[in-house]
Amino acid sequence: MSTANLETAADPEALTEQLPAAPGEWTRTDESGGVIEYRLPSNESPCTAAKVAVRPDILGDAAVRLVRTRGCSSAGDDRYDSVDAAVRAVTRELRHVLTEGEGETPSSEL
Repeated sequence: MSTANLETAADPEALTEQLPAAPGEWTRTDESGGVIEYRLPSNESPCTAAKVAVRPDILGDAAVRLVRTRGCSSAGDDRYDSVDAAVRAVTRELRHVLTEGEGETPSSEL
């Protein structure tokens, strides 16, 4: 059984404060313990069109864990060694999903 690794996990308050507001039609929900969920609603499915969940990685060696969901299925997860790296990844991910339908390339300036 794994034990919590609080030495490398991100501070929940710092993570909550540094993550971006929800752009466009995304909504952001902040839960206790630094768990933040971004959801993009769907008119075609009982599931969300997309969801990005971000949390301190207390069970691994990274600082932050990011989990993606597309529709009702998992779309993978990543771990980041710093809050800054996670913030950049979340910002890119949220913008990418919004621009994906418009045929644009997400900004690489992040």
